[in-house]
Amino acid sequence: MEKIIQHCQQEYPFEACGLMLGREGDERYITDVVKMANSYSGDRHVRYSIDPMEYYRAEMRAAEMKMRIYGVYHSHPDVQARPSAYDLEHFFPWYSYLIVSVVRGRVAEYRAWHLEETGGARTASEESLEIV
Repeated sequence: MEKIIQHCQQEYPFEACGLMLGREGDERYITDVVKMANSYSGDRHVRYSIDPMEYYRAEMRAAEMKMRIYGVYHSHPDVQARPSAYDLEHFFPWYSYLIVSVVRGRVAEYRAWHLEETGGARTASEESLEIV
């Protein structure tokens, strides 16, 4: 979590993004993170994008370490740690999403989410998050 917080604060006032790696048992355990460059071609204050080749390299790295990518983290500069409409459009149902609110350069809150799809509607449900 310290790596994620540091990355999000360093990238402020732009959105930071990265991947969460780990192993799965009864619950998901995130044991490593990989910082990604925000490759969004528009306003990086309000959007992020991960280059597909950079994602692929991270996926190969995870496999070499006998891990998997279980989710994505990204920051929301100066807004709450809740998924935006854009986020919901781009969420994958098999990932966890950690959103970090960074206000005036400091982390204000962080919350984890996953996608719920019912009747064609896409919503986010909050996941429990335990830092050990």
